Amino acid sequence: MTQTQIIDLDLVDKTITLIPAQAWSCVRQVIVTALVDNMPGSVIERITGTYDDFDQAEQCLFAFYELPEKRYELIVDAFKIMGAVNVLELLDSAQLERFIDNGVSECNSSAVPPVQGERAQDD
Repeated sequence: MTQTQIIDLDLVDKTITLIPAQAWSCVRQVIVTALVDNMPGSVIERITGTYDDFDQAEQCLFAFYELPEKRYELIVDAFKIMGAVNVLELLDSAQLERFIDNGVSECNSSAVPPVQGERAQDD
């Protein structure tokens, strides 16, 4: 039996409002990476045709969410898949305020901790 998760659209709107315009590339990078890391192999297979092609899945999702019109959908999808609390913690750990305070233009996703339940990375 599947549960329908209710998404707080007011929280989605507030989240989007708080993200600096110049940070959206970083937001997309951090969220897409976390989404793929949390996807079952069967979903990866539907996206890429291969059960474990995580890099290709990331590329597909980066392209899908690239347009500014997809920002709202990115946050809604992330809330659905990872839960609002996990997404907000992920965004907080990305230190998006750096984009305003220090004029940072690049995302340091390596400093972002894994989302609870994230698959282990192969080194």
